[in-house]
Amino acid sequence: MKLSLSSHLLVYSGLETSSLRALESCGVPQLELWLAEPHVPWRDAEKLCAFKQQLDDFGLSVPSVHLPFYPSVPELLNDDARWSVIDLEAPQRRIAIDGAAQGLAAAATLGAKCAVLHLGWQKDDWTAHSYGWSKEAVSELMAVANNVGVKLLLENIISPGTRVSKLLELLDEVDPQHQVGICLDLGHANIEGDVAQELLLALPRLDHIHLHDNDGHDDSHLCPGSGCIAWPQVIELLREIGFDGYAALELRDYSRGAQQTSQILSSHFEQSADFLKQWRSK
Repeated sequence: MKLSLSSHLLVYSGLETSSLRALESCGVPQLELWLAEPHVPWRDAEKLCAFKQQLDDFGLSVPSVHLPFYPSVPELLNDDARWSVIDLEAPQRRIAIDGAAQGLAAAATLGAKCAVLHLGWQKDDWTAHSYGWSKEAVSELMAVANNVGVKLLLENIISPGTRVSKLLELLDEVDPQHQVGICLDLGHANIEGDVAQELLLALPRLDHIHLHDNDGHDDSHLCPGSGCIAWPQVIELLREIGFDGYAALELRDYSRGAQQTSQILSSHFEQSADFLKQWRSK
């Protein structure tokens, strides 16, 4: 089992040299990059190549990315601008799919092996049309992912159509060759049901994991050990089932970038210390 850090923790600012230096100093060698502007210049090929060189210079590798589901952080915060592959409007679905396709190309440039996709947003009202649109989106993006050499992963995001059972149904229909996998978000699973049961259910397609904690009700992306997930049992189960993929810590900065990167990292790693010790002991 390999551990990485999602750059979601630092999404309120760009990953400039000072941030990369702080990540290096904290001993973070692997990142799951959150593709959102201006955090990561994923839509500018020249800037992205330069950014990749900076990552290499600091010894930071990118085993995975999170595909974009909004145009930029400021547009999300100020205008509630969102992308959804199951949007009610066809032009908006096209924008979301095209954005994810461009994100897959960016993932390849960054050297990522897999890319995590959201099918819509949390608590979406799924209809028969939603399921149809999700199948169309996954089929199209699966072909793009195969073409650029990145594995597409679907995430459970706390909505009826993205529960593990539904993701498996969708994938069994559109991808019987198992080219697409599942990213199981354990914090989301904790809200919707039993974490251990969801882990075992996802196992046939399980490629990647998101790690964070909560109280079983709010998707708060707390440090592991700050909520109610039984981490010793979860870690032991992962060991028993032989999970050998990456698990990305996907935490939230409640200061919204007000603190310096070094402070944010230090605080979150300190809060996660017991979990990290348990993880490494396995």
